[in-house]
Amino acid sequence: MLVVNGFFENGVFVPEKPLATIKGRQRAVLNIEETDKDDKQNRLKAWQEFSHAIRTSDEILEGEPQRIRFRTPQEIDTL
Repeated sequence: MLVVNGFFENGVFVPEKPLATIKGRQRAVLNIEETDKDDKQNRLKAWQEFSHAIRTSDEILEGEPQRIRFRTPQEIDTL
């Protein structure tokens, strides 16, 4: 049995390393590890750090601010 690490994205499995040693059509099993909770926690922590950095910044802004729109985690998940 050959174990191949990688990630599953948009319906496609992307291996960490090229699989040049596999020839022809081979039977395979794909096990998907549930990591949604960890990903959401990491995103939440990143947003909290971003918010804290903005609130504690003493940088003086010049000019007129432009409106920006950040994607929500749900919008990011649908990409």
